[in-house]
Amino acid sequence: MRDRFRRHPVTAGYLLAVAGLALLMRFVFADEASAQVHESFSTNARNLADHPLSALLCSAFVLDPDDGPAFTASALAAVAVCLGRFERETGPWRAAAVVLAGHVGATLTTAAVISSGVYPTDLTDVLDVGIGYAAFAAAGAATALVPLVLRPPWLALVVAYPLITAPWSGSSWLGAVPDFEAVGHVAAALLGAAGGALALRRSSAAVGR
Repeated sequence: MRDRFRRHPVTAGYLLAVAGLALLMRFVFADEASAQVHESFSTNARNLADHPLSALLCSAFVLDPDDGPAFTASALAAVAVCLGRFERETGPWRAAAVVLAGHVGATLTTAAVISSGVYPTDLTDVLDVGIGYAAFAAAGAATALVPLVLRPPWLALVVAYPLITAPWSGSSWLGAVPDFEAVGHVAAALLGAAGGALALRRSSAAVGR
């Protein structure tokens, strides 16, 4: 375990932080305190206007209670496998930068879509936390690591997954517009793919490959 943490400090540290907070909220915090964590760290319009930095950063460490065990398990697996492999290839700083950019960029994209008025309900105080954006950013970044011929289908699968599975993950389409979380997952995957390609190129150049 210690050797794995040393080789993948960002991946292991992130997963341990997510698990630790989840355990605290489940077994230590009172229900009111756990609800306050969700409300305070949600990246909705109200929180982004009031405390944007803490909401943007901390929301990635709080599990969304509405995601369900299947999505949560797959997101954790994506972080462990995709981010772990990407971190091993590019280094911890580049891996952290790519996932952070994907998470923040997806959050801001979601906020922009919500504020555009395409959804019929008021989402000013909607709950938007979870590891989904980080997981899809990691999966998108892993595109740069698969064989060249497999990159288009891999990225297409990562992008299509949240759109296809939206009805089964508690989300829904509103006419031609997907749920805002699905929009964020797609944005995270695309940002992760772009950032991953750039990070891998710079990492290869730094070691003369």
